[in-house]
Amino acid sequence: MAQGFLSSILNQNKLTGDNFADWKKNLLIVLSFEKHKYVLEKDCPLVPKENVSSEESMAFYSWVNSNEITRCYMMASMNSVLQKQHEGYLNARDIMHNIEDMFSGQSVSIHQAAVRNLMNCKHKLGTPIKDHMLTVIGYLAEAQSHESEIDANTQMEMIFESLSK
Repeated sequence: MAQGFLSSILNQNKLTGDNFADWKKNLLIVLSFEKHKYVLEKDCPLVPKENVSSEESMAFYSWVNSNEITRCYMMASMNSVLQKQHEGYLNARDIMHNIEDMFSGQSVSIHQAAVRNLMNCKHKLGTPIKDHMLTVIGYLAEAQSHESEIDANTQMEMIFESLSK
């Protein structure tokens, strides 16, 4: 049941270009749950020779199977233009690298805008602190979702600075 639910996330949030960071995050969640994420991180083992151990042979065929499942998830969760561009790719990792190359600039500009919004955010006198804090938390979440690593102390400093006059 969880498996079907998780894969439905990809169907509902197809990669269109402007949603790359969210699409990748959702894809990695599904692949992690299904134990296929490693094909995006590790090279394919060498094709086993006839006299190789069954363990080495199993590692190869397991990787090939996981790669095909990952590739299918990726292709099924893209719009038709991106599918057409990637239909000749046999390796899921190659697809991911190409997509990252295509959309990495988008993530950088979104990250910069989120950090800029966070730095410029100031509490307005007379407005509830709760509303301001929700805004700040939203900016922090946006920055972190685009691979910005802001440690807890820096987050607290930013929050206190946003509350000062």
